[in-house]
Amino acid sequence: MTERGEKAGGIDRRLAALSDRALWLAIGAALFVLSAWPLALVELPPFQDLPNHIASAYIARHPEIYPDYVFNGLWKANSALELWLHQFADDHLVAAARAFVAIVIAANAFGLPWFVLQVAGRQTMVTASLLIWPLVHSFFLAMGMCNFALAVPLALGVLVLLGRHRTAPSARRAAAIVALSVVAWLAHPFPLIVVGGVCLIELVARRDRWWRAAVTLVPLAPIALLIAGTALHHLIKAEGAPVAASRGVAFLTPWELPAHYWLDASGAFTRWGATTVIPAIALPILAWRRRREPAPLTGWATVAVIVLYLGLPLMISNWWYLNSRVVPFVWIVLAVRVPPALPRWLVGLLVASALAFSVALGVDYVRLERDRAELGSGVDAVPARATLLPLLFQHRRTSEFTASLTHTWASYVLAKQTSAPLVFAVERSYAITYRRFPPPALIPPALDRFAELHATPAQLCDDAPPAATHLADCTAIWHLLWSQFWAEAEPRFSHVLTWAMPPEARAMMPASYRVVFARGDLAIWARGGGSAVSSTQAPVAPAAR
Repeated sequence: MTERGEKAGGIDRRLAALSDRALWLAIGAALFVLSAWPLALVELPPFQDLPNHIASAYIARHPEIYPDYVFNGLWKANSALELWLHQFADDHLVAAARAFVAIVIAANAFGLPWFVLQVAGRQTMVTASLLIWPLVHSFFLAMGMCNFALAVPLALGVLVLLGRHRTAPSARRAAAIVALSVVAWLAHPFPLIVVGGVCLIELVARRDRWWRAAVTLVPLAPIALLIAGTALHHLIKAEGAPVAASRGVAFLTPWELPAHYWLDASGAFTRWGATTVIPAIALPILAWRRRREPAPLTGWATVAVIVLYLGLPLMISNWWYLNSRVVPFVWIVLAVRVPPALPRWLVGLLVASALAFSVALGVDYVRLERDRAELGSGVDAVPARATLLPLLFQHRRTSEFTASLTHTWASYVLAKQTSAPLVFAVERSYAITYRRFPPPALIPPALDRFAELHATPAQLCDDAPPAATHLADCTAIWHLLWSQFWAEAEPRFSHVLTWAMPPEARAMMPASYRVVFARGDLAIWARGGGSAVSSTQAPVAPAAR
């Protein structure tokens, strides 16, 4: 035997000597470190929506400063992060958010391999963990959708309990299913819908008697009522809510779906973290090769989850990333079908890709933190309780797979209690809603991308229908759009934050605003009085990118 073979045999023997619990804990700890260590490098993880959630929590705690908003309470779905932040003082909100992210990473790092262990066994847990590590620091975490990222392992725990309850029903186990379902519902209801559907399909595919199926499903009845109430709560819009926020259906094209199977699992920020594509390719191939062998989940359940992903729209009624939310479950149903042993070359490749992803993650955390710091560098130029309008002409600089700068304006809310026109407040299911809605043009979904989509006349032409692509026509329409926008915005906002503003849009700024701070792509404008630029760098138009 070669020296390499002896070392490999020694490792295998040491793994065999570990109990299932010890092996699971070792794998979970490794997955946690792989994804969580970059948290130590930054003040706030560079997740797209996370700053908005922190700002929402701050606004909810200070109704005397923000009388235009109504707090919607803590007992509702998608409120786990909100409930967590509610326990901490104002100056600890950022640290509390970091801690919550660590909890979410830990829940996935330990919860995903535990699920595979329970339904497929020890050996499959080891090989599956080499393939599902992208789900630990997932796309939803990178997007700042922390509640959903937490709900996935919790819902899988419910599925394990349902399987046990099916074979050995008991009142104690039913109570545990109800309790864990409620916790998962507080995080996000969608994973519970998927799990409930998988459970039902499994019961039908296994041809269980009706009474056994009924006993298995009864513990899901309370959470089914809560989920139905959640859907109604979301679909019944608040009085005065903009119509555009509640209508629309969008689908991915058939050729986009395979790419999103990878992108909607990977938590990478840039192409340097794209080594997640390696397990994304290997996983379905390995599962397909074992399609005729017995598996913990029936083929019907596996097919149903895949069809659900392929058939759901990307967006409906302002619920974005709808079909994307099925992607973690596609990975999981494939993972429980992987073989208990993999070729050594594949093991080495998967381990190397995980380590490369982890290194890239740390580098990207630091680079995105620098972007966030630059956009927040004008905070001293903004007076307390200013009405501040953020206009971002670019929502990313370093990041490629997320728009990491979209909600960095939240640092001005925390530091100076400024207005927050981009805060999540158009739905009753959010932490806060408007007491009285401003004009639709000054709140999401219209406001958040207005500057980005209307940066220049040429850009407007690119997106216009063929009949309106003449540059002169587009320029006239563009001038009209900006004039109408400023007619609404100028009386309402004392200050404007602009990022990567092109010269054309700069020329449309009302004469009442003057630049009082400029650094790089950032400029802070004040209405009336201000004339001097309070930075060592004079305001210049950003270079073309």
